[in-house]
Amino acid sequence: ETPSELPSESPSQPPTNSPTLSPTKPPTEGPSESPSEPPTKKRNSPSDMPSLLPTPLCHDIGDFKFVVGSISYQCDSIQTQTNIDEFCDLRRRYNGGPLLPIKHFCPRACGFDCAPTDSPSKSPSVQPSKVPTFICDVLATKNLAEYEEKVKNIYRTVSGDNAFDGNDLDRMDALNFILDEGACLDPPKMIQRYISALFYYSTEGETWKESGDWVSPNHECDWNGIECNENRIIHQISRDDNTLRGTIPFEICDLPELKKLDLDSNMIGGTIPEDIERCQTLESFDVDNNKLIGPLPDSMFNMENLKSIDLDTNQLTGTLSQRFGSLTNLRYLSVFSNRFDGTIPNRLGLLKQLAIVYVDDNNLTGVVSPQICENLNTLGNGGNLVEVTADCAGANPLVECTCCTNC
Repeated sequence: ETPSELPSESPSQPPTNSPTLSPTKPPTEGPSESPSEPPTKKRNSPSDMPSLLPTPLCHDIGDFKFVVGSISYQCDSIQTQTNIDEFCDLRRRYNGGPLLPIKHFCPRACGFDCAPTDSPSKSPSVQPSKVPTFICDVLATKNLAEYEEKVKNIYRTVSGDNAFDGNDLDRMDALNFILDEGACLDPPKMIQRYISALFYYSTEGETWKESGDWVSPNHECDWNGIECNENRIIHQISRDDNTLRGTIPFEICDLPELKKLDLDSNMIGGTIPEDIERCQTLESFDVDNNKLIGPLPDSMFNMENLKSIDLDTNQLTGTLSQRFGSLTNLRYLSVFSNRFDGTIPNRLGLLKQLAIVYVDDNNLTGVVSPQICENLNTLGNGGNLVEVTADCAGANPLVECTCCTNC
């Protein structure tokens, strides 16, 4: 038939009353080699395949600070590979938390990936507390909060009321060392252990050439360089030539039987503690060849038990006080290679036990008093003086000395 020129007004066949039982085309046996349409891009939907890019590092903590060599640093201070090697494995705390390497707080600066692993670890990253309910009969505390407050109050008696306000990292580290191990001792023993840990942190023990078992669970009397008497009370600390930095904590004088402090040939800075007179049992103060600055504290001349003062090769300033004459047990005095000025105190002549005096390589002027020279043991006057060294050489010496053994 010839199709009509105009469309019909009704369909040529009526519609079916029910849907077809099968699709008009059979499905393909496999997926097509290319999609019929490009996939839609959804910004926030996860991909089915793992990313080929590395997982981004965690963020540095902006307000985290750490101290090295008496200088405060932050994460953005770590700029070079030398900085990374020097700082990133040192352990510090953040806001009283656990002691961790700096790279945990400055992962971007240190190039440390602290992102979580794809699968859970076989063991917890932090061990559960051994004593969730802490009872310390010695300190009469029944729970952890009471214990922590009691410990802080004990240490405030030696470090001051504001020692643990968060601004003093060394004292916070020493406190947290005690709290972390849950030390339960009578207050004098708690104080001795705290001061031992504080000495470690104040002199940057993590950078010592040899730190041995310092800040370990062992009794502090067993830490290398500490010597104690039969009652396990410290009477000597010797850490000479061991790359100590930082400063000498004033709490060292709260060790009631400390007789010898031997810290020569290090890099300790700062000043001699102003209240060093509290070290009343100290007999030998040996801190030569360091970086100490400032004048000799006047309180030093109240330390009647001092037998040896070894302060040479520092950057000490000021004058040599006439009050040296009050140290009647003094036998050895070495202050050469500093920046002292003024004159050599003639009251050194009162010290009949004094055997050695080294005052050269300073800016001292004047005359070595005959009162001092009369103590030379060669004169038969009962004196013990065997060696005196001053800046007495040359045609125009700074010091005139008729009894100096060396100029």
